Amino acid sequence: LEGGDGNDSLYAWHGNDRLYGEDGNDELYGQDGNDDLYGGNGDDHLEGGNGNDSLYAWHGNDSLYGGNGNDSLYGENGNDRLEGGNSNDVLSGGAGNDTLIGYGNSPEFDTLIGGAGSDTFVLGNSGSVFYLGSGHASITDFTGDSLAIEDTIRISGNLSDYNLDKSVNYGGASALDTAIFLGSDLIGVVEDTTAIDLTSDYFTTV
Repeated sequence: LEGGDGNDSLYAWHGNDRLYGEDGNDELYGQDGNDDLYGGNGDDHLEGGNGNDSLYAWHGNDSLYGGNGNDSLYGENGNDRLEGGNSNDVLSGGAGNDTLIGYGNSPEFDTLIGGAGSDTFVLGNSGSVFYLGSGHASITDFTGDSLAIEDTIRISGNLSDYNLDKSVNYGGASALDTAIFLGSDLIGVVEDTTAIDLTSDYFTTV
């Protein structure tokens, strides 16, 4: 399905489909099946639905929702909001100041890639800590230090509820990682850096 010029709404339903919004502020819904959704120019809204979907926003300030399945979301340019939903997802913000939320309601292992810009990696919302009990988010490219913060990590509750472990390599390259724990539950890993402290320079709370 191709939207062309203008503000289009495209619905795929069953099957493995490809949807192209092209120009304009478009809405693309993959529904069931393993779908590929391409937003194009404009501020687009993309929802993968069920299945293992790939969502590409391209230009504009876009919102991407993977839904159920192992999805891949690409914000590309603009200030985008990416939500993976259930299962193991890969979220890549690209250029711009993006918000990345991997977690749905199931045990899962998500990969969060901010890209260029000041990005927010979300590990919890008001009253809810993500990844408790099983799974965690891997943040692959956290950038910034106490003098020049670019990225932040959002957690639920108080900073004093959490602790960091900088002694283990959990993933990524050979460098040590920073693991984020609530009690004994691992909820996030910031790969290949230990230059992160449990302060408001790096974390925001809700």
